Amino acid sequence: MGKDLFLILTACAVLAACVVGASPVCAQTAGGARVQGEEGRASASSPSPFEGIKKTYSAIQTLEARFHQKVVIASLKKERDSDGEFYYKRNRGFLWKYKTPKAKTFLYDGRFIWQGEEDKPFVIKEKIRKEKTGGTFLDLIEDIAKLDELFTLRQHTKSGDLDVLELVPRKEGSVTLARVWIDRQYRVRKIEIVEFTGNTNAIEFSAIRINQSIEDGRFSFRPEKGTEIIER
Repeated sequence: MGKDLFLILTACAVLAACVVGASPVCAQTAGGARVQGEEGRASASSPSPFEGIKKTYSAIQTLEARFHQKVVIASLKKERDSDGEFYYKRNRGFLWKYKTPKAKTFLYDGRFIWQGEEDKPFVIKEKIRKEKTGGTFLDLIEDIAKLDELFTLRQHTKSGDLDVLELVPRKEGSVTLARVWIDRQYRVRKIEIVEFTGNTNAIEFSAIRINQSIEDGRFSFRPEKGTEIIER
């Protein structure tokens, strides 16, 4: 897995942190501009669909959950399933800790992206250069107010008991669409990212814990002795 996939996972993390635990008031605001018609645009007089999400995010300091991921590779018509744990802490970063079918780590510590995989004698350490990542999903880590700048709400629909938000990135890139499923308790249940290649990356969350203590040490990568560090 490369940097592009890590950015997609970061998008999932940010969207999860924004929507999980939303209060009824915030969720009502976020869904207030229910989109109609093929263009999927709210009227000019409607409030921003993201205001409630911003308010909710401002109250979230930590988030941890279990996740199940299903990646569909369109060109090969193959599916790949994984399970693991996700951690987020404001001003510290994100950690995707895969457990099955193979142990993998994707860590963003605020300065570097770390990628490691069991049975490999090396880890990749890539410095995040803000001048190159501006206008991408990583912007949301530090400033959720940029949500409006990065996404437009194309459609807000219902699927059974779930609300479904379809978000379209304003800037062209590897991601063309994001879908978020929210239940009646305003908890995110599923996020699906669609890439320009036709590949889909769906993540479902469970055992969600918000604003519980998470040690800073979780967001510090400590390679095992003898592991080669490849810097980019």
